[in-house]
Order: sequence, then structure tokens, then C-alpha cells
Amino acid sequence: MKRRLAKNGFTLLEVMIAVAIMTVAFTAILTSQSGSIFLSIKTKDLNTAGWLAHNIMVDSEHFLEGKPFAEVEKIQSERFKAPFERFAWKREVRELKFPDLVQAAKEGEGIPEPVRILAKTITKYLSTSMRELVITVTWMQGNSEQRLVLTTYLVDLNAEFNFAI
Repeated sequence: MKRRLAKNGFTLLEVMIAVAIMTVAFTAILTSQSGSIFLSIKTKDLNTAGWLAHNIMVDSEHFLEGKPFAEVEKIQSERFKAPFERFAWKREVRELKFPDLVQAAKEGEGIPEPVRILAKTITKYLSTSMRELVITVTWMQGNSEQRLVLTTYLVDLNAEFNFAI
């Protein structure tokens, strides 16, 4: 009587295929998780930068309130104190240049002189009474510098409306 040998266990080929499938699956999981961690860190930094920029914006608005624009420092920058020393901020107060409202129309094209004078006066008033406040927060993420920029506009309510051109 012949005995049959029972096949117990796996062949080497089956084990190698299973290991290859597990390697591909684990690589996909690792890639997904590392991407998730990277995005989580990036989101945390962006939220922190937004919060810090908002705080500087509010402080700047209170600091500049009621001051004539001539007394305001145009550019100021610093690093944040611990625990946010990775982040730096810059505050810029920029002049706004408004276009001449009647410059596009040529002389004698039907624009009365009083309207022309009023348009120039308004343009001059807006240029002297408004400023753009730009807050930029920067930080390093890996090898690249990241930045978040907030902008608002300031109005000098004490500016004089002068009809002299």
C-alpha cells in the first residue's frame, strides 16, 4: 500500500508572493500616514501664523489709531517671542496712489473746470488720508520660507479736506 504524503504548510513561492503583497500594502499605508502628518503640521503652522498675524494686526490698529501718518514708521519687523520664535512678522504702512479721476479725459472734452478741480481735490484727499496696512508673518517649513499676508486700510479721520490744488 502506497502512502500519500500530506501537504502541510506553504511553498516558498506562496510565501514570497504574500510578503510582496504585504510590502506594497504597508508602503501605501506609510505614504498615506506620512502625507497626513505633513499636512497636519502644515495646517498647524498656518493656523498659528494666522492667529499671530491677526494679533499683530489688532495691536497695530490700536497703536496707529489717532496718529498722523507722517509720524508712523513705514516698515517695522521683529521675531515673535517664545514659544513662537520660529515665526517673524513685518508691518508695512504703504501710501495709496489714487488715479486722477479726470486724467483720462482730455482738456476741453466737456468736463467743466469746477468738476475737474473737485475731482483733483478728492483724489488728493484720498491719497493723503488713507494708507494700506500690510502684516506679513513668515516661517521656515523644511527648506522653504512660508508666508501669510493680511491687509487692511487705515483712514486718518483728522485729515483736512483742502480745496487748494
